[in-house]
Amino acid sequence: MARRAWKTRFGFYLAAIGSAFGLGSLWRFPYIVAENGGGAFVCLYLVLVVIMGVPLLIGELMIGKFTRRGVLGAQRQLVAQAQSSQSMSFVANEPGSRGASLKNLRSRRAKLLIGMMPVAGVLATLCCIFILAYYIVISGWVLFFLGRFLYLPLMALPSAAEQTEFISQSFTQLHDSGWMQMGLAVVHLAVVVIVVAKEVEEGIERWIGFIMPIFVGILLVLVFKSLSMSSSIEALRYFMYPDFSKLNINSLGYAVGQICFTLSIGFATMVTFGSYLQDESLVPPTGFRVAFLDSLTAVIAGLMIFPLVISGAASAHGPELLFQTVPEFLAKLEGGFIYGIFFFICLYLAALGASISLLETAVSNLCENSQLTRGRASLYAGAAILLTALIPAFSSSTLRAFTWHNRGLLEIIDLVLINGVVPFVALMLGLIVAFEVNDKVKRDEFVAMQSPSGEVLYSHWNFLIKWVVPPIIVLALVLQLIGLFR
Repeated sequence: MARRAWKTRFGFYLAAIGSAFGLGSLWRFPYIVAENGGGAFVCLYLVLVVIMGVPLLIGELMIGKFTRRGVLGAQRQLVAQAQSSQSMSFVANEPGSRGASLKNLRSRRAKLLIGMMPVAGVLATLCCIFILAYYIVISGWVLFFLGRFLYLPLMALPSAAEQTEFISQSFTQLHDSGWMQMGLAVVHLAVVVIVVAKEVEEGIERWIGFIMPIFVGILLVLVFKSLSMSSSIEALRYFMYPDFSKLNINSLGYAVGQICFTLSIGFATMVTFGSYLQDESLVPPTGFRVAFLDSLTAVIAGLMIFPLVISGAASAHGPELLFQTVPEFLAKLEGGFIYGIFFFICLYLAALGASISLLETAVSNLCENSQLTRGRASLYAGAAILLTALIPAFSSSTLRAFTWHNRGLLEIIDLVLINGVVPFVALMLGLIVAFEVNDKVKRDEFVAMQSPSGEVLYSHWNFLIKWVVPPIIVLALVLQLIGLFR
C-alpha cells in the first residue's frame, strides 16, 4: 500500500496540535494541576516539556519518517536492521580484549533493545485503543452538556438559580446513567470512525484543518471572558505562583504522564504522523514547534479554566472537576447559555480532533499489518473500542462500588494508563531511538536545518534522550510505586 503524505506543512501542524491538545489540556490538565500544587506543578511540567517531552517527540517523529510505517511496521523494520548490524559488528570480536568486552556489553544491550521493540509496538497500539475507549466516554459528557446548553433557552427558566439547578441536576442524571453515557459515546465514536475511514488527506487534514481555527477563535473569546472575572487574580496567583512545598511524591509521575498524554508520546500517534511527513520536512523544528504550541495552549487553557473552577464548587475534584464547576458557573451568567454553547463546542472540537488522531494511529497499524481495507479496519477498531468503553461508561453507576483509594474505575484506568503504561512505552521507544536508530540518520535531520546550531542541537538532543530522559521516567515510575504503599 502506498504511503501517503501530508499535503502541506501547515496541515501537519494542525493535526499534530489537534492530537496533542484535545481533552488533555482542557479536561485533564486542570484537575491534575489542582491535585499537585498549582503553580509549582505548572513549573515542573514546563521544565519537563523541554528536557523530556521535546526529545521524545522528536524521536517518535524520526521513527515514523525514517521507516515510513506505523509503530508495528516500524518496529519490525528496526529489528531487522538492528539484527543485521549486530551480526556484522561482532563477527570480528577478539576474546579477552578490552575492546571485545565493550562490544559484548553493547551486544547485550542491543539484544535487550531488539527484544523490546515488538513489545513497545504492541503496547503503543493497545494504548491507543484503551485510551480512546474512555476518551469517547468523556467526549460524550461534552456532547451531553452541549445539548443541555442548547436546550436551556427553550425552557424559559425565569431565574439564574433555576438555570443553575437544572444544570446541576443534569450532571447527576448523566453521572448515574451508564446507558446514557454509553449512548453518547456511540454517537461520538460513529463520527470519528466515519472521518478516519476516509483517506488521510480527505479525512484527517480536512477535518483538523477545519476544526483548529474555529477552536482557537472560541478559546480566545473564552479566555478573555474568564480573565475579566473577579476570581481571575486569585486564579492567576494559584496557577502561576510556584509553592514547591505543595508538590508530593506522585507529582513527578503526574507531570511525566501529562506530558506524554498531551504531546501524544508513548502511544504511537507521533510515529504515525511522522510516517506521513514529506522528505523535505525536517523533524527537529517540527518537534520544537509542536511542543511549544502545545505548551502555550495548555497554559492558555489553564488561564481559561481556573477562574471558572475557583468560582465554582470547591468540593469538586478528579476527572469530574471540569463538569461539576464550569457548567454551573456558566449557567449563573447573564446570557450564560451562549457562553456555555461556545465553551462546549470548543471542548468538543478539541475532543474530536484528538479522537481522530488516536483512531487513525490504530487503523494505520491495522492496515499495514493485515489485508484489511481502511474502512473495514476502522469498523473493527471501532468495535473493539466500543466494547472496552463499557467499563468507563458504567464506572459511576453499575460499577461504582469498584473503588481504590477513593478513586473510581474511570480515574483508575486513566492513572494506570497515562501515569504508568504510556510513560513505560515512551521509555522503550526513547531507548530504541537513542541506541538503535542509525546515528547518521538522526544527525542528518539536525544538520539539514542549515544552521550553525544544528550540530550543537543534535549533541544536546542526543545527550538528553540517552542519559536524561530514561532516569526521569524511571524515577517517576518508582516514586509512584512508593506512593502506593504510603
